[in-house]
Amino acid sequence: MAISNSVLLKLLSGQMNKEIVFKQYGDKTVISKYPDMSKRTFTDKQLQVQEKMYEAHYTAKGIMANEELASAAQVRLNVTRNKLYTALIKEYFKSQKEG
Repeated sequence: MAISNSVLLKLLSGQMNKEIVFKQYGDKTVISKYPDMSKRTFTDKQLQVQEKMYEAHYTAKGIMANEELASAAQVRLNVTRNKLYTALIKEYFKSQKEG
């Protein structure tokens, strides 16, 4: 891992070709190798949340595909069209938590 205060590197953030990662910490740029996440294991709770997110995604996409349902959801949630997907995901999680 290398740390740099270079003016050129201050503008970089992200990864290159899944080999090098550029991170910004305050006024420093940290350069490190791309992490190997192939051997990670998820807990039961993480798997449950991933399954809920999967269901929420397809529910939201289904609503957004139908113009009438999308308009009704937009009015019900009081959001603009570009924020509808996020609001539908939030609504799904809230309904799952209550019920």
